[in-house]
Amino acid sequence: LYAAAIGMFLDPNGLAPGGVTGISILLSRLIPVETGTLILLLNIPILLLGTWKFGFRFIISTIYCIAIISPMTNFFTARFGALTEDLFLAGLAGGALLAVGMGTVFRAKATTGGIDIIVKIIRTKIPHLKTNNLFLLMDAIVVCCSVLVFKDIDKALYAGMTVIVTSLVMDIVLYGKDEAKLI
Repeated sequence: LYAAAIGMFLDPNGLAPGGVTGISILLSRLIPVETGTLILLLNIPILLLGTWKFGFRFIISTIYCIAIISPMTNFFTARFGALTEDLFLAGLAGGALLAVGMGTVFRAKATTGGIDIIVKIIRTKIPHLKTNNLFLLMDAIVVCCSVLVFKDIDKALYAGMTVIVTSLVMDIVLYGKDEAKLI
């Protein structure tokens, strides 16, 4: 689901929603390397850092996840391309699929790599910073950089909307619709 979101909705429409995925989408426009391959390459140093900080046991499921996401992203992009060219629909569908994919991975006590590991490392050094705020800050930086790469404010705004949709849907996947459960 995560790879399908990237390969069929976000990447072909130039929506870079943040994190290593968003950075990979931006870099794929600047250098001739597929987005899935860039996801793998950018995650290697982060995985090494995560292994050093948290041990191999913590990272093993993440390595497995990235090993599937990277080639599947390239597959979905090459095989299907954009299922819709409407940026609003691509942002909604891509954000929702990303969230379901990430939520499923998180429920299995794993991560999708990238920013998840970086945020965990930052939180060990500066524990008073909220996890949500760190994710939002890093995603906002990537979304802002997308304006420079794509030279299109609309794509950046739709990518920002994708970040919000992903956050909202992931909360539903992880905690359910009943807000009393959150309390």
